[in-house]
Amino acid sequence: MKKQRFSIRYKFLMVTTALLVFCVTAYLLMATTVIRTDKLNLVFDYNRSLVTNISSDVQSLFQNSSDKMELVAYFFRSKSKKSLGVIQKLIHDNSDLVYVSGSEDFKGLTRQFHLDKTYLETYGVSDSYITVDLSSQIPFARIKRDGEAIWNATKKAGPPLIGYGKSVVEETESGQVVNHYAVVAFIKADKILKSITSGTYNDVFLINKDGEVLIHSNAEVMRGKQVVESGVIEKALNTPARTSVLEMQTNHGRILGGFSRTYGDQVNVISMVSEAKAFSVVNRLVMRSLLFAMMVGTLAFIAAILFSQSLTRPLEVLVGGMKEVSTGNLETQIEVQSRDEIRVLADQFNAMIIDLKQSREQLEEANRNLEAKVKERTQQLEKQNQAVKDAQEALLRTTRLASVGEIAGRAAHEVLNPLTSILSRIQKIKSRLEKNQKSQLFREITESWRRDYSQGGFNELIKNWKQPSLLKPGESLWDEDLDNLQKLDAHFHLEWKSLISDTEFLIRESERINRIVQSMRNLSIVKSEKRVHELAPILDETVNIMADFASKEDITVVISQPDPTIQVALDRDEFLQSMTNMIRNSIQAIMEYKAKDVEAGFRGLIQIHVRRKQDQSTEILIEDNGVGIEENHIKKLFQSQFTTKKREQGTGLGLNISRRFIRAHGGDITLEKSVPGEGAIFCVTLPPVQGVEERDVA
Repeated sequence: MKKQRFSIRYKFLMVTTALLVFCVTAYLLMATTVIRTDKLNLVFDYNRSLVTNISSDVQSLFQNSSDKMELVAYFFRSKSKKSLGVIQKLIHDNSDLVYVSGSEDFKGLTRQFHLDKTYLETYGVSDSYITVDLSSQIPFARIKRDGEAIWNATKKAGPPLIGYGKSVVEETESGQVVNHYAVVAFIKADKILKSITSGTYNDVFLINKDGEVLIHSNAEVMRGKQVVESGVIEKALNTPARTSVLEMQTNHGRILGGFSRTYGDQVNVISMVSEAKAFSVVNRLVMRSLLFAMMVGTLAFIAAILFSQSLTRPLEVLVGGMKEVSTGNLETQIEVQSRDEIRVLADQFNAMIIDLKQSREQLEEANRNLEAKVKERTQQLEKQNQAVKDAQEALLRTTRLASVGEIAGRAAHEVLNPLTSILSRIQKIKSRLEKNQKSQLFREITESWRRDYSQGGFNELIKNWKQPSLLKPGESLWDEDLDNLQKLDAHFHLEWKSLISDTEFLIRESERINRIVQSMRNLSIVKSEKRVHELAPILDETVNIMADFASKEDITVVISQPDPTIQVALDRDEFLQSMTNMIRNSIQAIMEYKAKDVEAGFRGLIQIHVRRKQDQSTEILIEDNGVGIEENHIKKLFQSQFTTKKREQGTGLGLNISRRFIRAHGGDITLEKSVPGEGAIFCVTLPPVQGVEERDVA
C-alpha cells in the first residue's frame, strides 16, 4: 500500500483558499478601477463647474467696473461740479471700486474721481497706500499699447485688489485724435477671494492674459512665499478651448483640475488639485476594503477548516476500520454518523465484513472437521484435502471476480451513452467557442479608444469619433463603434442563452449517470417505477441526447411525429436508457457501413416511426441504413456479451439490458427486419396504459 502524501482535507483547504483569494483580489481590482474612474470624472466635473461659476462672477465684476469707467471717460474733461458729483455718487454705489482716477500723459495720475476711505480703514492702510504706493506700479505702457490692462495690485500688507486700466481716445468726426488719456481703477477682490476659498480643497486662482497671478486661494502664494506651477499656467493659456478640464504631469506629481477664460479672454480662472490629494479618500476606502476582505477571508478560512474536518472525519474513520480488517480483525464495525454517500459506503463495508466473518467461521468449522478426519487418514489424504481447500478458495475468488466484472461491464455500457452525449456536447461547445471571433472586435474597439485617449485625452477621443466611417458612408466612427457594440451585445446574449441550455443538458446527463450507477448496485433485480407519460416529449429528449453524437458522424435522426395524445406507462430513465442504446447501435451500424467503400454522397439516416395497434399497445420502429445484421448473428442478438463490434465500441450488453428494461414494463424488443448492406429495423413494443395511478404528463 502506498503511503498517503497529501490528504483530501489539505487539498480542500488549498482549493477553497485559492478561490477565495482569487475572488477577493478580482473584486478589489474591479472595485478600485471603477471607483478611481468615477472619482476622476467627479473631479473633472467639479472643477469644470467651479471655474465656470467663478468665471461668471469675474465677468460680472469686471463688466460693472468697466461700465463705471466708461462713464468717467465720458465726463473726463468736464469741470462741472454737478457732473463730477453725479459720477462720484454712481461710483460710490458700486461697492466693488476702491479707487478711480485718470491720467492725461500715461505717466502719472492727474485726476482723482473716487476713493473709498472706509474700505482702506477696514484694512488699516492710509490714502497714500493707494495714491502713492499702488499708483507708482500702474503699467501705463501696457494700457497705452493694448488699450486695456489688468494686473495684480495686492501688496503683502494691503487688502486684496486688482488693477484695471482702460485707454480712452477722443477723435473728431474726421478721425483726427484730439485727446488720449487713461482711466484707472482698483477693484476689490474680496468677493472673488471668498468664492475661491470657501468650501473647496482645490487651489483656485485668477491670472491675466500674460500669466500674472491676480488672486489665489492659497494665502502663502498671495504673500509671495510660494509660486504657482508654471506648466499649469502655460497649458491654460495655450489651450484653444475657453473652458476645459486640466490634466498634466508636473515635477511635483500629477495635477487634475480645470480652467475657464472670461471677460474677453483677459482673465483666466484656474482650479487644480494634486492627484494624491484628490484620491486620498479612494485610497483610504481601498485600504479599508482590503482590511475587511482580510477579515472575511480569515473567517472563511476558519469555516473551511471546520467544514473540512466534518468532511474528512468520516473518511478517516472508514480508512481506520479498513486497516483493522486488513490485519484480520473481523469484529470491527465502522461507525459513521454522517448522512451521505460515505455512510452508505460504510454500511456496505460492514455488510462485507460480516460476510467475511461468516465465511471464515464456516471455513474454520470445515477445517476442524477435516483435522479430525486427517488424524484418521493417511498423509496422502491430508495432502488431497489441502488441495481441495485451495481449489475451493480459488473458485470463490474466481466467482466473485466474475460477478464484479459483469456488474462493472453493465455499468460501463449504460454510462457510455450519456457520457458520449456529454463529450459530444462539450466538443460542440469547444468548437463554437474556438470559432468565436467577436471578442477580437471588442478588443479592437477598446484598444482604439484607449490609444486615442492616451494621445490627447477626451478631446482627441471625441475628435476621432467624429471622423467619417470608411465602412459606412454617411456615418461617423462613433456610429460605427456603437453599431458594432450593439451587435456584440446581441451576439453575447444569444451565446449566453446557448451556454445555459448546454449546461442544463450536461446536468441532466450527469444526473442520469448518477441514477444508472445507483441502480447498478441491484442490477440483478429490475425495479421499475411506472408512471404515465406522453410519448412524444420522451422521444424528442432521446433524439436530443444522441443529437451531438449523430451530428458528429454526419447522421440525420428523424422522428415521424406521433399522435401527441399517445401515452405510455413506463419508468422514464430506464426507457431513455433503452432507446439511447438502440439509437447508438444504429449510429455504430451506419459508421461501420461508411467505413467500407460506399458510393459518393451517401448520408446516414435513422428514422423513428410510432404506430398504435388495435389492442392500444404502442410500437416504436427504429430503422437505419447501416451495415445490417448477418443471418447467423440474428439468434444471438439478445444474448449477454454477444457483439460483432470491436472491444472499444461495445460489450454486447446494450440490447440485452434494453430488452430487460422493456420487458419489465410488459413490452418487448424484437428485430423486425434486417438486410445485410441495407440496414435493419427494430421494433419496441409497449403495452396499453392500464392500472397505473401515478401520472407524469409532460
